[in-house]
Amino acid sequence: MTRGSVQREIVRKKFKKGPAVEIPVATITGVKDGPTFVFMAGMHAGEYAGIKAAQKLIQSTTPGMLKGRLIVIPVISTRAFMMRNMQLSPVDQREVHYYVPGSPDSSYTEFQVDVLWSIIKDATFLIDTHAGEFAQALMPWVPVPMVGTRRTQDASVAIAEGYGVEYIELRRARERIPGLAIYLAERGIANVWAEIGKNGLPTPEDIALHYDGAVAALQTAGMLSGAPPRPKHKYIGNRRVAINAAQSGVWYPAIKEGDIVERGQYLGELRNYFGDVLDTYRAPFRGIVLYYWSSSAINHRRRPHGYDWHSGLVSIASLAEDD
Repeated sequence: MTRGSVQREIVRKKFKKGPAVEIPVATITGVKDGPTFVFMAGMHAGEYAGIKAAQKLIQSTTPGMLKGRLIVIPVISTRAFMMRNMQLSPVDQREVHYYVPGSPDSSYTEFQVDVLWSIIKDATFLIDTHAGEFAQALMPWVPVPMVGTRRTQDASVAIAEGYGVEYIELRRARERIPGLAIYLAERGIANVWAEIGKNGLPTPEDIALHYDGAVAALQTAGMLSGAPPRPKHKYIGNRRVAINAAQSGVWYPAIKEGDIVERGQYLGELRNYFGDVLDTYRAPFRGIVLYYWSSSAINHRRRPHGYDWHSGLVSIASLAEDD
């Protein structure tokens, strides 16, 4: 890219077994050399706060204020976005975050990930924005994939430390890290995924948390002038449980996102269509409610490719202070 330039394009590539992938990309190249930073949103199409933060970043960043190159992808899954879809691809019902480049002929989602990789592969730093979708109430926090070299891990933590959220999670268990985040880190791309926003509602406060986190990360990387903020954070611990229903029904939650729950505390109950209690749920340990399904409809039978999102009830993590 030419120094001091702005380019906007729709990257369009046809999948031979189905519809084309279309990804909007804005590339802002500074007047001085520096790293390449990617800020991307809309992997899951109902996570709107990050999408609007990405648009704000495009509109507010000029080449004259930037060292290096900023690539902003406001909506990764445009087809899902325009269909008002949640979480899974409307084409093949796969979860994009858990697939990696290298098998573009296997499925639409894997082709989509390959197209995305062709755009972001030269990044030094990357922020992937997420939120709670229509059915999910989520507390704001920033998970960091603690994989790759020590240098990559330290750079990833530094990105997270500029966010104005209360909690950061240094996630070390590989089985709980999305495949794409591992893939990036193992190729030297420092990255985090920021979980900010709930119920598909892009509030000004959540948009600002995503946007300000991006600005702080660019300052941390030396790409924007100014000292990044360093708010004091608490840390999420290593234990994690996803409480899922073993049958379909109507969910009555008794907690909210961000609650600290004690071991044995009542979390809610599942009822049948007539209001009879089918099952009750209690916390297995003291921890924090990262998110819960605010949707009453719990469908145990819907498990596309084994993915159990539609039977989810509550996600709880331990606190680092208790580990």
